[in-house]
Amino acid sequence: MHLQKKSSWLLALLTLIAVISVYSLIDSPKQSKEGLILTEDADQTEVLQNVAREVSSSPSSLFEEARLQVSNGRNHLRQKLTQQITSDNYFAEEKIKASIEIDTLNKEESTETMLEMKIKALGYPDALVQIEGEEISVTVLAKELSKYQANDLIYLVKKECEYANVQVKFGASNY
Repeated sequence: MHLQKKSSWLLALLTLIAVISVYSLIDSPKQSKEGLILTEDADQTEVLQNVAREVSSSPSSLFEEARLQVSNGRNHLRQKLTQQITSDNYFAEEKIKASIEIDTLNKEESTETMLEMKIKALGYPDALVQIEGEEISVTVLAKELSKYQANDLIYLVKKECEYANVQVKFGASNY
């Protein structure tokens, strides 16, 4: 029963990631759709993207670049942890720790995506949420950000991550 919940949760997360990836490829005219490479692993198929990006000073494209870097780093770490779990060279405790770390990565990723969507729903053109343990950094695309708006964003994040230390910044927009 517990394994089925994890499997369905992982499937939902992978589906969400796939939908967001396809949307970002279709939505952004600045991105080149070249270099899409498919590789097959023992248990899963991963899509690795080598996207040639146009150099731009727009904060929104910088947000996309930051998201891509974080995603690539997490995918690399997730792949190493998966190899550790499937290897016979590690003890059960190490495999359990690796599994917990993969779950934590997945939760952080889905929480970041959900918070970014909620912040955009508040009327901001773009938002970047980065979670590192108990530290959460929120950067919104706005011309200016009042204390009231910053407090609203902190409250929104605290509703999802109660014990987090939240930092809110804004990026001057050229939109």
